[in-house]
Amino acid sequence: MHIKDFPKRLRQLRAKLPELSYKRQKNVWAVIFLMPWLIGFALLFLTPMVRSFLYSFYDLTPRAGEILTEFIRFDNYLYAINEHVFRNTTFRTELVETTFNVVINLPVLLIFSLFIAVMLNAKFKGRAIVRAIFFIPVILNSAAVATALESGASFSAMLAEQNIETIFDLEFYLLQTGMTPALISFIVELIARIYSILALAGVPILLFLASIQSIPKHLYEAAKIEGATAYEQFWLITFPNVTPYIIVVIVFALVDTFLTSPLSLLITHELNRQNWGLSSAMAWLYVATIIIILAVIALLAKVLRIGGSHYEN
Repeated sequence: MHIKDFPKRLRQLRAKLPELSYKRQKNVWAVIFLMPWLIGFALLFLTPMVRSFLYSFYDLTPRAGEILTEFIRFDNYLYAINEHVFRNTTFRTELVETTFNVVINLPVLLIFSLFIAVMLNAKFKGRAIVRAIFFIPVILNSAAVATALESGASFSAMLAEQNIETIFDLEFYLLQTGMTPALISFIVELIARIYSILALAGVPILLFLASIQSIPKHLYEAAKIEGATAYEQFWLITFPNVTPYIIVVIVFALVDTFLTSPLSLLITHELNRQNWGLSSAMAWLYVATIIIILAVIALLAKVLRIGGSHYEN
């Protein structure tokens, strides 16, 4: 089919759509909207991905005008997992820590983002300013944030030199309340992750806010007439209608956590050293971890029926 005939074919397809079922129409339009991405992926990304996967099984040595290849099976993968060391860390350590951060951050991020979105949907003075404040971490330059964090570390080091290690020991005070050590460790760990949660929450808050504002107002009006409380309206109207966005938020947070982790720096470092086989193996271990996490999330979403349309169910 010539590209000039595409608009004509599209009009013919639109004319036939009313004859299809609603589910079939959704599938057709999904393919149409995905076509630009699929074409771009096939032309620009598919070949490099396949080549990088093949490179991960080779020892590559650059020479003038050529690249010498030696098939070494899984040696690059074994080296990345068992032997790779960079400064004071290893690839395996960073991979495990990043995966752990994802497992901890995702539930907290979902609860926090939905809670803030519900609050920001209410009518109050200065609502636009408050919304902008929660989106500031997304706009801020990462270099500026890194500099601020380094300054905080320098301040902590200065206090340690003066034998003032901590100004406020939250864990000590919580122990005095009689809480269990496991619960205290969890609370302290969550507080230590405040910045990372806020940095990730900007886009999820906007997604949840958009989903809440798309809920028909007459549902809330009918609920008020029936005497439903705000608590009941949230669980019976708001939450069921935002569940389709939960998967989107999870995927965004998962990818963003891995992209901003030290794993990317380790892979880039080996790539700059022209260890192309090793960097390819590290990249595919990185990708495999994300795929496994997504598979687990997809399984849980299917079991718990999260992510589908509330109206279609």
